[in-house]
Amino acid sequence: METQIFVIKSLLVQNSIMLISMGVVLFFLGRAFFKKNTKHVLVFLVWLGVVVWFFNSPFFGFSVVTVNKKGIAIDYGMLSFRNVVLPLDTQWKIETSPSGILKTSKLYYIRFGDHQSMKVKGKKDVELLHRIGRAVERIKKGQFS
Repeated sequence: METQIFVIKSLLVQNSIMLISMGVVLFFLGRAFFKKNTKHVLVFLVWLGVVVWFFNSPFFGFSVVTVNKKGIAIDYGMLSFRNVVLPLDTQWKIETSPSGILKTSKLYYIRFGDHQSMKVKGKKDVELLHRIGRAVERIKKGQFS
């Protein structure tokens, strides 16, 4: 059984952003709690909800794809509740999205059902998305090379 891991964007960076964001909010929440400032506790509880929501929202795509006989494992990061293993027969597609102020440049991402990757640009990154798709097709057909 061959397992292939594809890193679209650095999961280390993504997890660091998640942990720093959560740490800052938890620091201020704890500070407000120990100072017994109810208003600030409520404000930072709302911010805590916003941080958790953001990292589980459609604005934040997955960074790592693991393809093997068990399925397609998608990893959004450590604060995400959307990490999942999809069946191999899940449809995939590489899509584009306009970018920039004038919407003249293109960003690319791969979609597995309702799950969208982080957006990338450049030939090297687009080729990585195609390699992910080819790996899924190869494993579906039973070719593990």
